[in-house]
Amino acid sequence: MLPVLVIIAAISLLALLAFRWFERYRYTDAWRTSEFRGAAFGFLMWFGGIFGHRVPPPPQAKMELATRAGEPEPPRSGGAPLPDHAADEEE
Repeated sequence: MLPVLVIIAAISLLALLAFRWFERYRYTDAWRTSEFRGAAFGFLMWFGGIFGHRVPPPPQAKMELATRAGEPEPPRSGGAPLPDHAADEEE
């Protein structure tokens, strides 16, 4: 039990020191021009991916579902048609 508490205390102390260092480092010019910034973001994306979190697409991205020729169109969501779908509707 005691070795486990020592390990937990050591990890907590290292995490606190790393956080304090990063808190000072991120407002320097070295942070803005370093490769560590990209590595830190990559680590966050990898770590989030373990738990199923994904970065959403940019808001300007238009998502479309492609189908092969001759296949029926996928069913619509049931909401009001969007303006670009309104012209395809037959009356």
